[in-house]
Amino acid sequence: MDENSIAGAAREFGGKVQGAAGTVAGNDETRAEGKRDEVGGATETRVGQASDTVRDVAGEAGDLADRAIDTGRDVLPEAGAAPRRGGDTLTQYAKEFPLAFAAMAGALGYLLAVAIRRRR
Repeated sequence: MDENSIAGAAREFGGKVQGAAGTVAGNDETRAEGKRDEVGGATETRVGQASDTVRDVAGEAGDLADRAIDTGRDVLPEAGAAPRRGGDTLTQYAKEFPLAFAAMAGALGYLLAVAIRRRR
């Protein structure tokens, strides 16, 4: 439970007591102060409840993400190895054909520069 919820509930209760005391005593100022504290406490309680809800939802989202990752690993155990294999293939190609690889990298860089320049 969020500390705002606890403090708000205490403030709200205190405001109700103060408002009732002001009503009994016929003191409008005390009654108004009590009402102000009651409303402020109720607001603080709602803020605390909202914080609790956000914290709970964030925790649930994290749990769901963890379960999704675990399920993905179970269903596709080799999926994590694919990028590694692709990198190994590129490394192998660069070692066997360094000039062709350099020309291909240069051409790719040129195309990216042209594409970026056109977007501006």
